[in-house]
Amino acid sequence: NSQNYKNKELIIVYSDSIDSTVGYIKKNKKKNFRIIRDKKSKNKFGPLNLGIKKSKGNIIGILHSDDFYPRKNVLSNIVQTFKSKRCDVVYGNLLFCKTNNKKKIVRKWLSSPFNKQSLKFGWMPPHTTIYVNSKIIKKNLYSLRYPISGDYKFILELFNKKLKFIFLNKYLCTMRVGGDSTKIKNLCKKLKEDINIAKLYYNNYLICIICKILRKINQFFV
Repeated sequence: NSQNYKNKELIIVYSDSIDSTVGYIKKNKKKNFRIIRDKKSKNKFGPLNLGIKKSKGNIIGILHSDDFYPRKNVLSNIVQTFKSKRCDVVYGNLLFCKTNNKKKIVRKWLSSPFNKQSLKFGWMPPHTTIYVNSKIIKKNLYSLRYPISGDYKFILELFNKKLKFIFLNKYLCTMRVGGDSTKIKNLCKKLKEDINIAKLYYNNYLICIICKILRKINQFFV
């Protein structure tokens, strides 16, 4: 709720937990908060779909529980871009910080203007920086077949459509390191899911996945 853009809605989707998170959220609830309990989802993409379906806004973006905005005017910048560029999708750059120290940046994901051919060679925008026209995203929900790489499936499906994509060259989100896709025990499962997803779109799917992996190396040297 620290964003200076006021006309916003925050939908918090939660599952049962053993900690005091739910109590804390309800205690600190604001007028523009909507709290929804998810009883059915088996992976993280079910709650995302639920939140998207319940949203009443014209622009929808995702903010995971460990993520936060690096500046107070992120949402203002995004809304202004939608208005001035008359686009369907806006995306930007992503910061990674240490789990227990949000001021310690350990990795930077710098994206680039959209080129559809680049998708075949492993390019993808940072998932948590993507904001989409609500009418479009509600017809392009996350697949539940891929518990780890559902975001990759979502991106390939969305960015292969004939839409207007705008790259906003600003940091739109900060993510704490240690997500599902970066855990060592999940790397093999993620790789298998990525390959199966790329197969759906490209004949040269192995080249696509190899390039996707190699592109991440540069993020550690920015």
